[in-house]
Amino acid sequence: MKRFLMTLCFAIFTLPAAALDIECWQTKQGTNVLYVHAPQLPMVDIELSFDAGSARDGNAWGLASLTSTLIGTQTSKLDENAISEIFNSMGAQIGSSSNRDKASLSLRSLTRPELLNSALSTFETLVSDAQFDPAIFDRELQRLMISIKQTAVKPQSMASDTLWRELYGDHPYAHPTSGTEATVSTLTPAKLKDFYKTYYVASNAFIAIVGDVDKAQAQTIAEQLTANLPSGQKAADLVKPKKVNAGKVVNTAFDSTQTYYYLAQQGIERGHKDYAPLFVGNHLFGGSGFGSMLMQEVREKRGLVYSVYSYFAPMKETGPFIIGLSTKNASALEAQSVVQQTLADFMNDFSDEKLQAIKDNLLGGWPLRMDSNGKILGYLSLIGFYNLPMDYLETFPQEIKAVTKQDILTAWQTHIKPKDMITIMVGKPE
Repeated sequence: MKRFLMTLCFAIFTLPAAALDIECWQTKQGTNVLYVHAPQLPMVDIELSFDAGSARDGNAWGLASLTSTLIGTQTSKLDENAISEIFNSMGAQIGSSSNRDKASLSLRSLTRPELLNSALSTFETLVSDAQFDPAIFDRELQRLMISIKQTAVKPQSMASDTLWRELYGDHPYAHPTSGTEATVSTLTPAKLKDFYKTYYVASNAFIAIVGDVDKAQAQTIAEQLTANLPSGQKAADLVKPKKVNAGKVVNTAFDSTQTYYYLAQQGIERGHKDYAPLFVGNHLFGGSGFGSMLMQEVREKRGLVYSVYSYFAPMKETGPFIIGLSTKNASALEAQSVVQQTLADFMNDFSDEKLQAIKDNLLGGWPLRMDSNGKILGYLSLIGFYNLPMDYLETFPQEIKAVTKQDILTAWQTHIKPKDMITIMVGKPE
């Protein structure tokens, strides 16, 4: 993590409706920790993240996803039933997830000592002593195979997989996070175990803690969760994705009454200096539901779709910018034309009144983005995993407030190239 995260270990963020005291430190094993004391409810939320997303699959697509699925199913001393009974008896919840950048394990527990201590002990064992039982592996592999086969014939999944493949070529972001039938069939318990030993290590981890535990307790929790993890090595930086297939149109015939449409390009990485004007502009263009220009033009004025949207997805490396919709085959080409024209119009000019309304909405609703422990935990994970500035939750609303029309136009004209965007259609557009 960047040097400022090692030195600036206490920050007070004053928000319109509340204040968050965020503290940070490193465990003895070298794992970075962010913590917020939230005593309103007698519970604690913990997320343990690893730089172990599908971008680390190599050629074994689906490896990270299946590894994440099996962690938590068995340890050397506890089988699935025993694990389930322990957490059920304490009223605690555990979970796991993975995406292209990271894999995470989470715990929610009441803070009554006898409950929390037992939950933490079991959770720590799941993380540090994961076993990849062949019988469980075979079961989960079959489930994954069935899921892959099912999604392979869903037009929206086909469109999404095509989009990532065309946008990223041979980059690790290009392949489906769950893999394909061909790649998943080559996975073995031994490969999962090797992946686990390589990436589920203290140096490659990050911990977020929010709840009714004081700092001393939080420090003890962080040490407990990492004490039995190997120190290991931090994952190597990903390569920068090359921009590929500029302006390409990919039409995939599919027997459906609907056409699924994407217009996309590579956008920006997480932490980019232009994120604020791109973010605010996107809310005006297509990211604010019925308040957006896309919704007004494509749905309200013409009735071509039920939903149309756009978003930036910043990642460790350059994430995508995506415009998406589905519509009747007969109106697909008209919808495409309206989307393209609306984008061109937006990048040329837009209403000052609408911009102010969007900014007021974003700033007025900002405290609601942190009105629960779970939401705060998500922001801590975002800040820590992506090395964002420690004052991010304070400065980003200020950036939103300061954004001008010219800032937005300049940022969008710099980063968004309509003629180079990739068009994806799956269906039978007429």
